[in-house]
Amino acid sequence: MPLALIAFLGLLLALIPAGIVQVQLEREARDTRTRDLEAQAMQLASLVGRQVASTLEGARHTLRTMAAHEDVRRLEASAACDLFLQRVVAVAPRYATANVFDREGNALCASNPAVLSTNIADRPYFQRTLNSGRMELGKFATGRASGQASLHMSQPLLGAGGEVAGVLVLAISVGWLNDELQGLLLPEGGVAVIADRTGIVVARSAARERFVGRPLGAQGMTMLHAGAPGVMEATSLDGMVRTVAYLPVEMEPEGLFVAVGLDTASAIAAQEEANVQAAVMVVGSLLLTFVVGLVFFNAAVDRPVQRMLRVASHWARQDWSARVGHIRGGREFQRLAAALDTMADAVLTREAARRRALTRMEAVVGVAPQIVMTADRAGHVDWTNPYWQELTGFDTARSLGLGWMEATHPDDRPGLRAAWDAMVASGLGDGAQGFSHEVRICRADDKQWRWHLMKGAAIRHDPSEIAAWAMVGIDFHELRVIQAQAEDTAAQLRATYENAPVGLCLLDRDLRFIAINDMLAAIHGVPVADHIGRTLSEVAPDMPPVIEEAMRRVVATGEAVEELEVMCEVDGQPRFWLASYRPIFGADGSITCVTGSKVDITARKRVEESERLLSREVDHRAQNALAVVRGLIRLSAADAPDDVPALVEVLEGRIAAMSRAHTLLSREKWVGAELGEIVREEFAPQSGRILTQGPPVRLTAEAAQPLTLVLHELVTNALKYGALSVPEGKVTLRWERQQDKLHMQWCEEGGPPMVEPPLRRGFGTRLIDANIRGLLAGDIERDWAETGLRCTLVLGPEALTGSRFVTGLRETSPLAGRRVIVAVENAAEARSLAELLRASGCAVLGPAASIEEAVELIEAEKRVDAAVLSGTLQGRSAQPLAQLLRRRASALLFLNTLGLDSESDEAPPRMLRPPHTAEGIRRALVEALEASRNGS
Repeated sequence: MPLALIAFLGLLLALIPAGIVQVQLEREARDTRTRDLEAQAMQLASLVGRQVASTLEGARHTLRTMAAHEDVRRLEASAACDLFLQRVVAVAPRYATANVFDREGNALCASNPAVLSTNIADRPYFQRTLNSGRMELGKFATGRASGQASLHMSQPLLGAGGEVAGVLVLAISVGWLNDELQGLLLPEGGVAVIADRTGIVVARSAARERFVGRPLGAQGMTMLHAGAPGVMEATSLDGMVRTVAYLPVEMEPEGLFVAVGLDTASAIAAQEEANVQAAVMVVGSLLLTFVVGLVFFNAAVDRPVQRMLRVASHWARQDWSARVGHIRGGREFQRLAAALDTMADAVLTREAARRRALTRMEAVVGVAPQIVMTADRAGHVDWTNPYWQELTGFDTARSLGLGWMEATHPDDRPGLRAAWDAMVASGLGDGAQGFSHEVRICRADDKQWRWHLMKGAAIRHDPSEIAAWAMVGIDFHELRVIQAQAEDTAAQLRATYENAPVGLCLLDRDLRFIAINDMLAAIHGVPVADHIGRTLSEVAPDMPPVIEEAMRRVVATGEAVEELEVMCEVDGQPRFWLASYRPIFGADGSITCVTGSKVDITARKRVEESERLLSREVDHRAQNALAVVRGLIRLSAADAPDDVPALVEVLEGRIAAMSRAHTLLSREKWVGAELGEIVREEFAPQSGRILTQGPPVRLTAEAAQPLTLVLHELVTNALKYGALSVPEGKVTLRWERQQDKLHMQWCEEGGPPMVEPPLRRGFGTRLIDANIRGLLAGDIERDWAETGLRCTLVLGPEALTGSRFVTGLRETSPLAGRRVIVAVENAAEARSLAELLRASGCAVLGPAASIEEAVELIEAEKRVDAAVLSGTLQGRSAQPLAQLLRRRASALLFLNTLGLDSESDEAPPRMLRPPHTAEGIRRALVEALEASRNGS
């Protein structure tokens, strides 16, 4: 039988298994495509599930954060609570509304004012939250006030006893969920769906206007209530048959159903078309072989062909050492054999070179401490080097496609994705652009975010076509940190120079300004720019010449001039400064520059002057006290000339009364005293037998001692002759203000019966009358009733601090009439504090914006009871002002200690803690005044 016929029959026989194989291959390819389609659908469903779970977790975190806010926890309707909820919704577009409801479902505060009139007690998620005390996720709903479709999440707000006192509700915008789902990259014909636990479609990646808000079909409800995630072929709501991967409602994300469907017909059709093309190619190849065999088998070609085929089989196994050599069959076969051998030599050479290069590249990429990865033409990563896997902990499978971006910081991811997409898109046009982006990548071993510079470029197998992309990443975290620290340090130095509370400058050897800060420029009264390149005498000719002489001495001697005190008139007022100048030496030891500073000590000078005036005032008051004591001794001796023990006892009592008044006035800085304090001090030994009642009244310093002596004489007479001379006797003292005068009622009861008024007026009686009608500018009336003495004492306006009667709440306030100076750097805060102090009944001095203004207010007032200060005023330390007020005021409160001397020997400053409320300020001032009164 001819060889050609045998070949023909063999070909026919070969077609049978080839057909069987082709059918089997088509079946396996179809099964493989179906499995791939199911895996792809499940991968996309898992991705959507993770995104939804992340959204729900973010909402839970937001609810916890909102629940911890003070305005929310109060469970009271307030503008502050509404404003806070509005800010939450403003910074997070994914949320439609944020609201707080009480247990009855009534809105307390809301981000949308329209919600305040609604009630949600009938909402199932609201009732579940009340019953369970846990966060709950509602179903698809349309807001009653906002009209927006949304998913509601609720958080219980617990009361003091742990019960649910209210509910915090956060509405996730369904529109935002649909926008997020629509951005998901799905194959053509694919669709993603999110439904609530009742089967209502919440979001759909396509045709959402038709299907959002509609229930799932029967197959969808089956998947929704399944016990585990799965994949099935189902008919979608739009009638298309798809391979659907689903996550049941009870799986993560719990409370929502997630499904992704891929077009089954399109995927199978593409595979079937590929199978048909493969079958056609196979059949065509067999037919072509048969035709060629018919042509050449008539010649003696079988042996050389078989030889070449044997060699070719070696080459197919990458054995390029096999050669055809010399063969028979004619010159053409010999030339073909030679050409094949030459080709094999060239391939062997190139293959050896390729293997060497590949070995070197693999070694370099394997040990290089940098990221290397490649991507296909569409920008999907298909390979990463070991360093990437070691750095991030992402294996190759997790890094494929765009999965590698999950290792980057969430804040950097949008910019990285945009830059990467721009590079890939540029490859589709006329010319590809490079890729360079700085991004933070999480290091797996210590979870630290480290900065990397990522660079990408095209891989070209042909100059006109991009075959793939390559990207490398270099860790430059330390460099970036150092650069940031250097920038921060430079900014801090610049800010320190510009905002220092002292004048600073830098001058060259010719004493011309090189640099100057705003403070010193303001002292000179000339802008900063006008100083540069000019001398002090050119810029500020009114400055004392001693300053330039000191600077020249620094240049000439190289020695610093420290704390040179200078004075100059500014706006007609004298101002004082301490100036210091120091040389700056170059590398060769010569003076290159002079640095200068100028500190304003005008306030300190004024404080020193005030202290001198205060010292003279104290001397004056001491001399007055000695004169009063001498008068008491002289008049008391005249009243009891022969009874020395009685004289000693009387003098000790009267001088002790003066001493108590003196101590009280000293505690109050000699600016007045509280009547209640005087009464308590004087009646202390008889506190159980003398009843007192009356509103807060403040006396002048001049009236305190005379009234103390009057009360002492009344108590002494009651102890000797009146109600207090017997155990059952009692005394009542009441007082009240009537217009600008103070009326005091002294009533004795239970003492020895009064038969008739005393016939003799002793020194005590004359002392009472003289003080009441003289120093106290008032009058006294006595009623010698049988039950005991009754006195009406009237004190004139001159004895009282202020002539206006305080009514209402301020009448009973312990701060009524207190003079408080406010000196706070922040103007808005100062005005707020002043209003709160006035609401507490205080007389507010200021607010003062500077140390000088505060000193002027203090010097203009006779009395300052307390002060509220910040640590700095106009960028300068308030320490001198505090020192002055410690001598003039009873209590000091500080908002902060910035600028104060922490190493001072003085007592630690008493702080006024935020938040600043009327009650908080009242309590702090009362405690400070009480501590001052007790000497603590």
